Amino acid sequence: MAYMTAPAETPAATNAPSDRRLLNAGLGVTTLLAAWLLFQVQPMAGKRILPWFGGGSAVWTTAMLFFQGMLLVGYGYAHVVSTYLPPRRQARLHVLLLGLAAALLVVAPAAPGEAWKPASSDFPTVRIIAILAASVGLPYLMLASTAPLVQTWFARANPGRSPYRLYALSNVGSLAALVCYPLVIEPNMGLSEQSVAWSLLFALFAACCGACGVASHRLVVGPPAAGAPSRRNSHAAPTRRGRSPYWLWLLLPACASSLMLSVTTHLSSDVAPMPLLWIGPMVAYLLSFIIAFDSDRWYRRWWWLPAAAVASLLAAFNWRDAGTRDIDQQILIQLALVLCMATVCHGELARRRPPAARLTAFYLCVAAGGALGGFFNSVVAPLAFSDYYELPLGLVASWLIVIALLLTDRRSPLRRGGHGLAFWGRLALIFAAVGLLALMVAVVARDPAGIVVADRNFYGALKVRAVNIDGTNETYFNLVHGRIAHGAQFRSISNRRVPMYYYHPESGVGQTLANRVAAGGAATPQRVGVVGLGAGTLAAYAEQGDYYRFYEINPAVIRIANRHFTYLRDARGRGAKIDVAEGDARLSLEREAPQHFDLLAFDAFNSDSIPSHLLTLEAVNLYVRHLRQPDGLLAVHVSNRHLALDAVVQAIAERAGLDAALVKTSATAPGTFACTWVLLHRRPGYFAERKLGVPLAQATAGRIPVLWTDDYSNVFSILKDDGGEDAMAAE
Repeated sequence: MAYMTAPAETPAATNAPSDRRLLNAGLGVTTLLAAWLLFQVQPMAGKRILPWFGGGSAVWTTAMLFFQGMLLVGYGYAHVVSTYLPPRRQARLHVLLLGLAAALLVVAPAAPGEAWKPASSDFPTVRIIAILAASVGLPYLMLASTAPLVQTWFARANPGRSPYRLYALSNVGSLAALVCYPLVIEPNMGLSEQSVAWSLLFALFAACCGACGVASHRLVVGPPAAGAPSRRNSHAAPTRRGRSPYWLWLLLPACASSLMLSVTTHLSSDVAPMPLLWIGPMVAYLLSFIIAFDSDRWYRRWWWLPAAAVASLLAAFNWRDAGTRDIDQQILIQLALVLCMATVCHGELARRRPPAARLTAFYLCVAAGGALGGFFNSVVAPLAFSDYYELPLGLVASWLIVIALLLTDRRSPLRRGGHGLAFWGRLALIFAAVGLLALMVAVVARDPAGIVVADRNFYGALKVRAVNIDGTNETYFNLVHGRIAHGAQFRSISNRRVPMYYYHPESGVGQTLANRVAAGGAATPQRVGVVGLGAGTLAAYAEQGDYYRFYEINPAVIRIANRHFTYLRDARGRGAKIDVAEGDARLSLEREAPQHFDLLAFDAFNSDSIPSHLLTLEAVNLYVRHLRQPDGLLAVHVSNRHLALDAVVQAIAERAGLDAALVKTSATAPGTFACTWVLLHRRPGYFAERKLGVPLAQATAGRIPVLWTDDYSNVFSILKDDGGEDAMAAE
């Protein structure tokens, strides 16, 4: 029982209804503010440190692990404080910590500043966690502890009334913040402005929360009656006295969290590599909390269980041929799966919520379950699996737990009905469980035709496939990440030097590499830098005496390019020098002396996870420093089905005073893709003299240039209205 060690206190004030109504309103405002700030600081702080550690999904994954861990710590703090401290001391301690957190934000606003930038990228996980802990750790802890503490204060000041609707209200605030950040906040404010605004809102939150904490203990007449029925909402305390189902409080939210993250990964890697697609599963996830905890009226087994079963079957049928089905249909099915299955998990969780006296222990388990699901997807799955198996595994685990609950729930019709209903119902559920296990084995054990190798690590899942060209005996290997192709090579000796996909001789980068000659007309050795290794295709252009330096952050890509493709090996055999620098390209270039490249090519912007820090004004100025004077070139691959990246390059070219040309080509032969490259040069009129491409300003006429800087970048502002024409999917 809560408050079991807290000494008794005498209330210091009256329990006037007007005072209680004012307190309840304050608790509601505090809950909304805390939820809003929680879901604002995560993308804000994560975006600030993104360029310091490579800009990949691994940075976001590590940041989310930190925030989930801090949420667990915050719930643990709330549990200890509400259990072992009397109300007055609770208020004093919390006000003290709120004041300290606000004071820290006065000294250093929320988003980590340049002073936190690491000197190297060694031990990135430890560094990311340390930076976030030092910069936003205490404020985030205070925000994370708000939901359970506020509900405890509400329950003690309002005996017999349900505090769980405040949990639904908290998720409403989280949902609003989630939608507003990419649509409203990010497009209109730089990171520095966001940081200051967030810090000011935190000060307002601290004042509201502190005032509520002080007022709540003055209204307290004693601990709430454990298990007391609600006068206004049956949602108050349905769990019977006795042993708490801690394992269910842990496993049900773990399954929901894992499922949400798995669907997000599946959609972005196997269905549609579309920016901002992660919002959909998260919205469905938060809606499931609102449905489950707002009122008992919303979660009904007779509706949500069949809906979840239908969504699960539709999703399972779509997994095997995700690349051939309608994208919009797949997105809707997967979002329906998250909403229905998470609602079932959270609905069953809400049916087993405890009375208010054990509220903080309940939320501690819920937070631990969410963190457990995130840990499984972010850490365990990349180490244990060679492909994205966590979605079918998470779905099967969710259903097995739900089936076990239905078989053991004394309130279920399977237990209260007649013998016939109970027997056949249980038999059906057992067959369903066996079928789910068979499905899991079939999905995990499947071996799609043509897969040469599959590899997975922190940066994603990669496959090398063998593809036959129809009507010929020619075969080629291609390297894919989800639906995105990252290079290919013919297997025959006669054709394996032919550059494929986006790098064919008619492409922008192909024309540049094939036609570079010295002023006197004779070919001259070239120094070429390439950001993004892929299969190493651009090494096909390397000749004797050339120097090619590739920058690649993913060690698995480097390993595959050397083992399963011969571009790098063949170039070395022709007398070219080939280097591969492992690590983030921008960080590497910042540390290196000027490389004097004749060409620096960028091929890192064709997936769903855009490393925006590579395409800012500051980044381009860095690249120009590494070009040979006076005729070094930048080549940027801007083919992207969903993003108008040429508008970003145009804005940067205007600000930096660079000549820019756009070269757009169609697929010219088997194994080539339509592609768009932007070329940049220091001297105005350079490309017009050589009749190379179309002036970028002309090609983007009618489109507003969008300048990205290290402080401001907004993917939403460059989304294409028509879905675009550049085909980036793997064949």
